[in-house]
Amino acid sequence: MENITNLTNKDYSSYVTQAQTSNLTNQIKKSTSSEATDEEMLAACKEFEAYLVEQVYKQVQATIKSDSDEDDNPYADYAYDLQAQQYAKLVSDQGKLGLAQQLYESMKKQNAAITPEELHEQEQAAATTQTQNA
Repeated sequence: MENITNLTNKDYSSYVTQAQTSNLTNQIKKSTSSEATDEEMLAACKEFEAYLVEQVYKQVQATIKSDSDEDDNPYADYAYDLQAQQYAKLVSDQGKLGLAQQLYESMKKQNAAITPEELHEQEQAAATTQTQNA
């Protein structure tokens, strides 16, 4: 029974990570369009920074986890995930890491350099590439 519980916790963590990645990818795609507001771009950058910090935090936890921790409550992994998410959001909201701000400034420069026509051409080229790869 213990192996099933561990498998379920790992599957849940994998599912959550995939969902977060997909959501983040969609948000960044929206924010890189010429129609995105500065607030939307900054929010996407902060969410990316929080996601990155969360993944680093989880890896640190996995590295320092002792063998005796494996016998703990099966809900502990869920609690650790929530803790990592809240910690990452706090770090990102404080802005002391600075990654979100740098990413935002880079995206803003890139959007200013691309005309709407060029953006439309890039989106069409990306769509064509995706259909060819599928």
